[in-house]
Amino acid sequence: MKECLLIIFFALSIKPIIAEVSLEPPILFGSEDLFYQEKWVDPNIPEKGKKKSQIPVMWGGNSLTQEEKLINGFQMKTFILGGGAYITHKNIQLIAREIEIIGEDALLGNLKGQVQVEDRENGATLIASKGHYDKIAGTVTLENSPTLIHKKDNKIVKIQCESIVRYLDDAKTVLSGKVVVTSSDFRVFGEDAVFYEKEDRIDLSNEPFLFSENRFIQGKTLSYFVKEGSIVLEGDASIYQVSYENNQKRIADEKKKEKQSQSNKTEKKDEEKLRIVTIFSGNQLRHKNRSGSEDAYTSMNGNAFMFRSDSEFKADEIQSKNNNQLILSKGQVSFLDKKNAYQMEGGYLEYDKTKGYSYLSEKPKILFLDEKTLTEKGNLTAVFIERFEEKKEAVARGDVQIQTQSSQATGEYATYYEKENRLELEGNPNLIKDKTKVSAGRIIIYPNEDRAILTDGLKVIGNDPKN
Repeated sequence: MKECLLIIFFALSIKPIIAEVSLEPPILFGSEDLFYQEKWVDPNIPEKGKKKSQIPVMWGGNSLTQEEKLINGFQMKTFILGGGAYITHKNIQLIAREIEIIGEDALLGNLKGQVQVEDRENGATLIASKGHYDKIAGTVTLENSPTLIHKKDNKIVKIQCESIVRYLDDAKTVLSGKVVVTSSDFRVFGEDAVFYEKEDRIDLSNEPFLFSENRFIQGKTLSYFVKEGSIVLEGDASIYQVSYENNQKRIADEKKKEKQSQSNKTEKKDEEKLRIVTIFSGNQLRHKNRSGSEDAYTSMNGNAFMFRSDSEFKADEIQSKNNNQLILSKGQVSFLDKKNAYQMEGGYLEYDKTKGYSYLSEKPKILFLDEKTLTEKGNLTAVFIERFEEKKEAVARGDVQIQTQSSQATGEYATYYEKENRLELEGNPNLIKDKTKVSAGRIIIYPNEDRAILTDGLKVIGNDPKN
């Protein structure tokens, strides 16, 4: 009877012991928190992450060594691949001299020596000496000054930086440290960049800058659109440009010396070319290279300002086309010509350098300035104004009104001769001075001298307001 009770007691007491052991297996987690360690294993991976773990991965090499290693507190199978070692993540191939595969499903991979990532679908090749593959995150991290080479649509872009994280499924590359982007269009320098290959765009932050022939360009951020060869700089964008131009005064003098030989002229031209520095700034700079039937252009938007030693140009937007041969400007346009002592203002200005022709509209105005102080001596308004560079003439048409220091004049059209600082007003012109109104066939005005000459039939109209 005692033996029977003992057996029953043993049978009853053994069940909770077994249950207790099965609920808490004797695994040594060390000093780390239990739940922190469990985040690494599959049960705590989000549903989206579980799908990523099912991504088909192939791996192999010419030699294979298998061993067991303790990885993050877990015993894992590892495989050392050598001689043409590779991992294939979907259609993307990772190649290295040696690859350490962690887990039969290649959850992780350490790549060493002659590392290369080939993404042919997106035209990207990444090169480094060391890399780390993470299947769950879908990334490959490259270190030790890696290089990204992007070839697509006959465009080649080379990017060098300190480290790279490439998101294999998204065709996105995060480049850290000092970044240098080189293409046939530009060479860009900056820190930290992101290459969105599906959008064909490289974004650089931290005051990037770029060089092209005789140009230096900078802004707070820069976006480079590879396919169309365009850039957008945001935040205090600036262009510094150096050009060499003929001395216009010397050319005018040479034309008067007909007996001078052509060889001497050529020699002087080479000697007397002027070095001109142009500074172009604004809120946003956009540049697009020529593509197909579309011409190249550069535009500055928001507080656009162009400065040269001989002129200043302001507008809400200034756009340059045809290799700076055509300039279009919109909104609060102001062009100051220091050499010829006048200023043009309006809502829209178009300048064709090839034709030497300017067109100013939307409440256009010319300010006549003192040659030494550049202070206003008089002004002219009209419906529109044209300027002919070779003749050094400006023609104003429609409701022309001229204001000098002591008189006012009106007419249908006027011609301004810049060299003589002379205005000729025609089309029923009238002049008011000292409260006396007179008309004539033509009125000649010298704005800087505050002097007027009336010709071709002078008539005093009087002070009648109806007149």
